[in-house]
Amino acid sequence: MTLKIGSMLLLMFAISLMALIGCESVQDVVEDTVQPEDSMVEKIPVKFVLLIDYPEGQKDAYIAWVASVAATLQAPEEIDRIRSYDNLDQTMSPHRLVEFEFDSFLDMATYMNRPEIAGILGDIPIHASKVRAHTFIQRSDYEKEEDGNWQVKNILLVDYPLGGKQAYLDWVESVSSITVGPAQLKTIASYDNYYGESPHRLVEFEFANEEDATAYEELEDIMALEAELDVRTGSWIQHKFELRSDYINE
Repeated sequence: MTLKIGSMLLLMFAISLMALIGCESVQDVVEDTVQPEDSMVEKIPVKFVLLIDYPEGQKDAYIAWVASVAATLQAPEEIDRIRSYDNLDQTMSPHRLVEFEFDSFLDMATYMNRPEIAGILGDIPIHASKVRAHTFIQRSDYEKEEDGNWQVKNILLVDYPLGGKQAYLDWVESVSSITVGPAQLKTIASYDNYYGESPHRLVEFEFANEEDATAYEELEDIMALEAELDVRTGSWIQHKFELRSDYINE
């Protein structure tokens, strides 16, 4: 069982600084190291993503544990939204996607510093067979967002080509209107990995249902763009997830 604690935003960095300079909290570290007007704290949405595999035969037990802690995870004022999803192909890893959304890095640091939250996150590897954690900051490549609890989410995990990030981003800009055009697509957003680790980029496509997701994927223009990913990226993988109701009770 593995949990990449280093990917919990500034958590590992902050804890190290706390030991060195005696700060009492992660929030103290962030406030001391980043100026309040810094857009990295104040303006850029942050998404903390967990990719989880259920233990063999223990999915129900994992879900029962989630139900016991969901209210605690949602209670702090810093958290904007939590959503969980099951992979529509449960033979593929990851089985589960969980997303914690924040308005800023400072909100995330404050949330992570709460003892009750740190305790729950620290317990995840006890209940899961594999956990991967990543921190992403939102980009502005796409402009299409319809509010809603959309039932199907396709995620695209991309590694930029060696030395070819800007060329990839230029290509994305040139085809973004094609990507967002179809009516089946409700929301699309792109993110860069804060730590520059793999995956470098997360792109999320949201649909009202699986039928719309399939229809979108089968459009000629969309299939042509997907075919180009092989030459535009270093590597890429796509998963299709279905929204769960674990956290939809705000």
